[in-house]
Amino acid sequence: MEYLSVENQKLLAQRYKTAVILVMAFGITVLVYVLVARILTPKEIMPGSERWQQPVYSAAIVLGLVVVILRRFLLSYMMIRPAIQRGAQATLQHLFMVTMVICVLAEIAAIGGLMLYLLTGDFQYSWRLGIVSLFLFAYNFPRRSEWERAVAHSANLKTSAAAQIVK
Repeated sequence: MEYLSVENQKLLAQRYKTAVILVMAFGITVLVYVLVARILTPKEIMPGSERWQQPVYSAAIVLGLVVVILRRFLLSYMMIRPAIQRGAQATLQHLFMVTMVICVLAEIAAIGGLMLYLLTGDFQYSWRLGIVSLFLFAYNFPRRSEWERAVAHSANLKTSAAAQIVK
């Protein structure tokens, strides 16, 4: 555990709490989509939609890979370094932005599942793509230790830069 000043701890706690609440809200919306699909019955079913199954599930796999790769890329040192150099506030802003972008991408799977259910009448689309979305949210859930480490690194970088100026 690295040292965080009280000011940085407060910033971290506030931003982290907001991120967790929003990720949980996104997850709840996925459950609402699946519940809506369970309650609603589509009036008209689009003919020929049986052929959509393989492309839809392939797209879900691609979306999952994109989310994993994009998250790893955006949280890589190369991408987070400019934010770390600007300070704790910028670092937290970057971490929050990455979390929200990945949540929006994960939400696409659940929305697509609901839309496909309403077009085809096949509930399998809704619950399967809902599960994919929930797994992506679980993968993207903000890890406090990651956030603490990034903020501490940012604070240490600022402290060492100030110490070099004084010398």
